[in-house]
Parts: sequence; C-alpha cells; structure tokens
Amino acid sequence: MGFLNTFIFNHLRFQIAATVVLVVVEILYFSRPQLRVHSAKIFNCIMISAAVYLAFDYATVFSLVYYDQFPKWLVRLLHQGFIFGFEATFMFIYIFLDVVSHNQRRLTVTEKIFTWAVCFISLIIVAIAPIHYSITPDNVYSYGPMVDYVYLIITILTFSTLFKAGRGFRQVETRRVSSYVLFSMLLWIVFGVTQLFIPQILFSSVSISTMLVVLLISLGNPAEYFDKESGAFNYDALKLVVSDKFNKKKPFFIINIDMEELTKLRKQTGDQGVIKILEQVKQFVIEQFKQPVFQLNHHSLTLVFNGKYEPQMETYMRILFERFHESWEINEHTKIHLNAHVDYVRYPTDTPFLDPDAKGSASQLLEFVELCHTYSDEADFVHRVDTKLLQNRTRQDTIFKILQEAIRNDGIEMYYQPIWDVQEQKFSNCEALVRLKDDKTLGFISPEEFIPVAERNFLIMPLSYKIFESVFRFMSSQKLFERGLMHMEVNLSAIESVDIGFPAIMKELLEKYDINPSSLNLEITESIAIASGRRLKRNMQDLINHGCSFSMDDFGTGYSNLSQLVRADFSIIKIDKSLLWPVFEKKNPNKENAQILLENMIFMIKKMGLKIVVEGVETKDQLEYLCDLGVDYIQGYYFSKPIKEQEYLEFLNNSNK
Repeated sequence: MGFLNTFIFNHLRFQIAATVVLVVVEILYFSRPQLRVHSAKIFNCIMISAAVYLAFDYATVFSLVYYDQFPKWLVRLLHQGFIFGFEATFMFIYIFLDVVSHNQRRLTVTEKIFTWAVCFISLIIVAIAPIHYSITPDNVYSYGPMVDYVYLIITILTFSTLFKAGRGFRQVETRRVSSYVLFSMLLWIVFGVTQLFIPQILFSSVSISTMLVVLLISLGNPAEYFDKESGAFNYDALKLVVSDKFNKKKPFFIINIDMEELTKLRKQTGDQGVIKILEQVKQFVIEQFKQPVFQLNHHSLTLVFNGKYEPQMETYMRILFERFHESWEINEHTKIHLNAHVDYVRYPTDTPFLDPDAKGSASQLLEFVELCHTYSDEADFVHRVDTKLLQNRTRQDTIFKILQEAIRNDGIEMYYQPIWDVQEQKFSNCEALVRLKDDKTLGFISPEEFIPVAERNFLIMPLSYKIFESVFRFMSSQKLFERGLMHMEVNLSAIESVDIGFPAIMKELLEKYDINPSSLNLEITESIAIASGRRLKRNMQDLINHGCSFSMDDFGTGYSNLSQLVRADFSIIKIDKSLLWPVFEKKNPNKENAQILLENMIFMIKKMGLKIVVEGVETKDQLEYLCDLGVDYIQGYYFSKPIKEQEYLEFLNNSNK
C-alpha cells in the first residue's frame, strides 16, 4: 500500500496536472467554430496526438509500477506508443509552427521528404531499439537508445524551428508570429533539458500541455478570429483563409455582401440596430449556403467558396438578390429595406494583376474586393469583374504611384482662383487648388479622383502638408496680404478634417511662414461636415480659437442637412453651381422652382448671419442676379479659371489697382 501511495503522489501528479490543462485547452479550442485552414487541421492533429500521448504516458507509469504483473512485451509496446506519440506530437507542433509562420504555406518537397524520413526512421528505431527501465521504490522511468533517439530527433526539430523563426523575426509582417514561435521553443528547451538531466521527474506531458496553452493563446486561439459585434469571423480570419486558398493553388470565389447603408443606419438606430441586421444577414447566409461568414469591414459580410461551387454561383446570386429586395426586421415595429450590392470575384480569372506567392497577396486581393464598387461602373445588384473594372483599378494604381512620386519629389503644383468681393468691389479672397505636375502619364487628373486615392492609401496627410506648405510659402514670399488678399481658402479632405494632429500641423506651418491665422479659411464639404461628427467639431473649434475660419463647401450637393449650419461653426457657406445653373437654363421646365429654391436658400443663410460664396458664375447675367440677391462673394470662370502662381500675381496687380 505504501508503494501505491508513492505512485499516486510522486508519479501521477504530473500526468494529472497535464490532463487538467489539456482538457481545458481542448474544451476552449473545440467549443468554438474552426477555420477551415491548413494550420487549424494541423492543430487538431496536435490536440489528438497529445491526448493519445498522454494516455500512453499513464499506461507506461502503470506498467512500470506494476512491472511484475505486466507481460514484458506489453510494457515495451506501451513505451513504444508513448515514445512515438511524443515524437508525433512534437512533429505536428513543428509543422504547425512552420505553417503559421509562412501564411499557411504547405511543406516543400524537401521538407516533406525530411518529415516522412523522420517518421519512418522513428518507426524503425522504436520497433528495434533497446529500452531499459529504472524501477525503485522512489522512481520509475525509462532510458536507453530508444529514449536517446527521441531527444536527438526533438533537438533537430527544435533547432530547425528556431532557425526558421529567427529568419521570420527579421521581417515585420511575420515578427509577431515568429516571436511566439521562439518563445514556445525556448520554453520547450527549458523543459527538455530539465527532463534530460533529471529523468526520474516525469513531466514531459506537462511540458507538452504547457506548450499547447502557449500555442492556443498566441497562435491557435479561435477567439482571436471572431468579430464581437456580428459574430462572424473577422478580417484576420478571412485573410488567413485566403492565404490558405492561395497555397492550395486551386480556383475559388469571393462573394462580398456590401450593405452601404449600415453606417447611416447606425446613426439612426444605434449599434444595436446594426448588430441585429448583421445577425439576420449572417444567419440567412449560413442557412442558405452552409459556409463560414466573414466580416471584411463594418458594413459587409463575405463568403469564400471553393471552385467546385461554380455551377451554383448564379443561383446563389439570385437568392441574395431576392432576399435583399425584402425587408429586414430591427424589432417587431420596425422593418427596413437595405440598399446593398454583391461584389463577385473569381480567383484567378478576375485577378490577373495578383501574384499569389508574393508577400501581402491576401491583403491585396481583399483590398480589391473591398474596392470593387469603386472601380465598377455597374449599377446592378451584382458587381462583376470585367475589362472596364480592371482598367479602372489599373488607373487608380497608377494614380497612387504618381502621388507617391509627387510627394517625394515636389510633384504637386498649386493653382489659384480669384474670388470677387461684392461689397469691396475687388478680389479679396482666393481659393487654392492642388494639381499634379505629372500630366503625361495619364493626362490631367482631377483632385476629385486623386484625393480619394490618397485617402485610401494613407497619403493624404503627407500630401496635405505639402499643399499647405506650398500655399503658405507663396502667401509669405509674395506678401499677398499687402496686395489686397484677405482670405486664402484651402480644401480639407475627410481624413484631414478629423485627424487628431491636424490642428497642431496647421499652427506649426502658420508660425513657420509667419501667416496671420485670420487670413486662412478652410473649406469642408457638406457631406464631410455631416459625417465626421465630434472629432471634426473639436478640430474646428481648436483652429477657430487660434484665429482661422471655416466655410462649408459645395452646399446643396450633399445631404442638405440644414441643422448642420446651426451646429457647426462655419462663417461662410459656398453654394454649388448645381443650384445656380438651372435658374439660367432656358429650356428647364423647373426653372421657376430652381429660382425659388436658390433665392430662399440665400435669404435663409443671410438671416443666420453667415457669408455666402456662389461658385460656377460664368456670365454677366448670373453676376448681376447674385449681386441683387445680396451675395457676399462670387467665384467662377466669368472672372478667372484657376491659374498658376505667376498668372495669379499678374491678375491681382491688374485687377486690384
């Protein structure tokens, strides 16, 4: 009985601890939906082999404690199972770490030969190598050539993994994963060396279980791949699946359900309304297509189909089309129709620009999917990739490269359009407009086209700095204030207007070029003003306190949310030409209504104490009409188109005498 108590307390404690850890790890892992990727399959093999290995660990301890009662062939067989299970578990860990370190890459031919050779040699040696047992009242353990071979193989695998992880750590995109791999291997080395020098302490099972905890937390945790709001797999999971598909080198399809109105809906119903809609759409898609659902961004859900589903794709498109023409229920009293479309991308047919073996290829493909509606000219529910779409993508990619070059090498140029001050009867204001000097690659590129490209590719802030520096340098060097200029107007993009560091940049540049802040007027479009919210208001207030002013640009072309005029601190409202021109179209059947709208809008804005600029004035009749209505400033080709710096200086000298 004393020997049995020694067994229970001195030998089984490590196995019991390992069992508890392993059970917790497997419950956490298998209780969540699994990604259908190569690394997940390998991790499943680790879990299974670890459980088998642990079972053999128990059995070997029992066989040594009751050595006299076990057939000798069974004791050897159990130890063979234990040793081979240990090697198999570590081999799967080695493969898993390699797969996650290389974006789901399959083993190369050389690596497969190495892996199979190790397994084959292991089987041979485990089958024929001698093994010895140490059985004392205090300790039971195995040793000999079979055990020594285990340590040799695991040492080779350990240093091979350390070598690969060390190379991966040098690269930014794999540094996080490689750091976890390095930590796992160093942890194992500590356990392995301890076990080697103190063989009577049987905690190899604890070492494996501890490594599994580390791997689950860092690399194999399914919880990392879920979006909490929608319950769908997140962007990282989608990128992992796409990388896995690339490595299979087989065709697949991406279906992205883009629900454009969710951002607007969030403002109307709050987060809970959007969550309910996302849950309904996700559930419908799962029930219909039996596929995992991913969230590419905050307003879309995405599915990835294997090539074998190609015959069903048109049916799937029709199912989605019909469902999105029905309503979705927020609650029992509220049902809405969602304005949505589907981006349909076939790989590799629709992605000739993509190299699946290149770094970042999965991100590049997902970016293409996300921007399909930007490249597409279609108005249909399904946006398919065609020649025109690919040409648009190529054009925007070229614009991106032109922008990069322009920012690096002084490739931007500022044009200036004079603005007539009706009361002062002179050109006291001016709008600065950015142009790209490169007019040979694609010809003239409108800011309306290249500014969104700059925003999407994180170039807008360096571009903005170049723009303001160029404008302020011109204002300072040419002493424009002394020439009669009271305000220089510069447009802000959506990202600039809400960037937390933007006010500081403005203050720095104003001070650098000794510009009076009161001479700077920043233009923000109506749609940006409404969409940007509190961050914009804070930035505006910061710069207004510094002395700058703001105008709402293109008023009448966006949401026409008049309450924004009350909430925001604009001093000038710029009325878009689309409200002026219909008043002067002779064949316009709604000319009278257009006139009523424009005149009442001007009356309302003036009543609020705000200044008015009308853009797009091209005739003397338009000028006189607006002057009679009491407009403060007038801008348009009637006076001048946007002109270069020297031309603008000459214009001022000739006009403001």
